[in-house]
Amino acid sequence: MALQARTAVVSRVTNETKIQVSLSLDDPEEAEAAKKGIVPPKDASHATQFTPTQQITVSTGIGFLDHMLHALAKHSGMSLAVRAKGDLYIDDHHTTEDTFLAVGTAFTKALGARQSLARFGRGDAPLDEALSWAVIDLSSRPWAVINLGFRREKIGDLSTEMITHGLQSFAQAADVTLHVGCTYGDNDHHRAESAFKALAVAIRTAVTRKTAGEVGAGDIVSTKGVL
Repeated sequence: MALQARTAVVSRVTNETKIQVSLSLDDPEEAEAAKKGIVPPKDASHATQFTPTQQITVSTGIGFLDHMLHALAKHSGMSLAVRAKGDLYIDDHHTTEDTFLAVGTAFTKALGARQSLARFGRGDAPLDEALSWAVIDLSSRPWAVINLGFRREKIGDLSTEMITHGLQSFAQAADVTLHVGCTYGDNDHHRAESAFKALAVAIRTAVTRKTAGEVGAGDIVSTKGVL
C-alpha cells in the first residue's frame, strides 16, 4: 500500500512579516496539496528549480537566505515554496527568524505522527575547502547547538548571526534536536553552504519511513513509546 504523502501549507503573519510556506517531504507527484502551493512567481529568483521530482521556489528578499533554503530543500529531497515579505528597511532579523519559524512549523506539520521514521540522521558535506556536519533527532524536544565559526558580520545581505539564530528557530518550531558544526573552512560562504547541505542530508535520512515488513514499520522509534 502506498504511503500517504507528507505535505503542509503554513502562513505566518505578524506586524513585521508575512510568510507563506508550502512543503512536501515526498515526491510532488504524490503531494497534490503542496504542489498547488508551489507555483513559480513571475519574478522568480535564482532560488527556483523545478524538476520531475522536486519543485523549489524561494523568495524572501534576502538573496543569501534564498540560496541557503534552496540548498536545504534540494539536498534533503523536499519540495518547498517560501514567500516572505518583511521589514527589511529595519534589518534582516524579523524576516529571517519568521521564515525559519514558518519552515519549521511546516516541517513538523508535514511530518505528522512520528511513526515509522528512521528518526535520527547525520549528514556531512564539503564545499571546496570547507567541511560541515549535522545531526538531527526528530525528538519532539526542541534544542539546537550551532557552531559555524563565522569570521564575517554578513554574507551578502544576511547577517551571519541570523544564520545561527535561524537554525535555532527552525529547531524550535520543528520540534527537533539539532547539532550543526563547521569543522573547518576559509570562506564563510562555503562554511554556511556546506552546513545547510549537511543538514539537508541529515534530514533526508531522518525522515525516511519504514515500510511494511521492515523493522520499525508503524512503530514510534523510542523506548518511551512516544515522541
